[in-house]
Formats: sequence, C-alpha cells, structure tokens
Amino acid sequence: MSAGRQRLAATALVLALGLLSVAANAAGASWAVGLAANSAAEASAGIAPAIPAGVAAACTAPTGTTVTVSWGAVARATSYTIWKSTTSATSGFSVAAAGVAGTSWTSGSLATGSYWFEVSAATGTNWTSGQSAASAQRTILVAACL
Repeated sequence: MSAGRQRLAATALVLALGLLSVAANAAGASWAVGLAANSAAEASAGIAPAIPAGVAAACTAPTGTTVTVSWGAVARATSYTIWKSTTSATSGFSVAAAGVAGTSWTSGSLATGSYWFEVSAATGTNWTSGQSAASAQRTILVAACL
C-alpha cells in the first residue's frame, strides 16, 4: 500500500466546521480537535448516557388527577427530562418537565384524557440519551385516575 493510501486509511474522519476541525484515526484510538485562531469556539467530548429503563406511571390516588412517573437511575446522568403524550404510546410526545434531579416526578393536575410518559437522561448540558419506551397508559377521568 502506498504512503498516501496509508495516510488516507489512518484518517477515518476529518470534519471541518469553519472554526472547528476534528480528526480521528481509523482505529478510533485517538482524537485531535483544533480551533481556528481568534475563534471563541469551545470543544468537548463525552458519551451520551444510557436510555432510562423501567419507566412506570402510577396514579397518586384513585380519586386524584396526578401521576407519578418513576424510572431506574442512569450512571453519570445529572438530570432527566419527562416527556408526555396524549396521542399514543408512539407519537405526540412533548416535554412535561426538564432538569429533574431524582428518579421520580409527579405531574400537576391533569385534564381528562389518556396519557403516556417517556424519560430521557442528560449528562451536563451537552449529552442526552434517547427517550425511553413509553409507560403504560394512564387515563384521567373527572376526579379519577385509572
């Protein structure tokens, strides 16, 4: 193999974004990050946390309209985001709460309807996991939670 091909094979990725360039060797063993002169850019590396497992949603009381969502802790997670859907277990999710520090969260009073919840984990402000599988459906009726 020629020296040129060896260099090409050794460099698996070169990414240039104006002020930032990143290069990795083919084995993934080392990374080089460079910033352009006079730039105010910042670089960091990390690993996204695992997707939270064991997500469950439970009525706080049979005659109430609030739900407590709980999940298993994720290593290195610094906060969690709770996602809520009134559409289905597979779509229509929007943020219900962000920056949750523990492994459970209780909703405010929910309107009549069906609800599903998912959870994602974050490490700092740069790394977020995918969303968990949806919880079982919870249905809120007038002053009742099923």
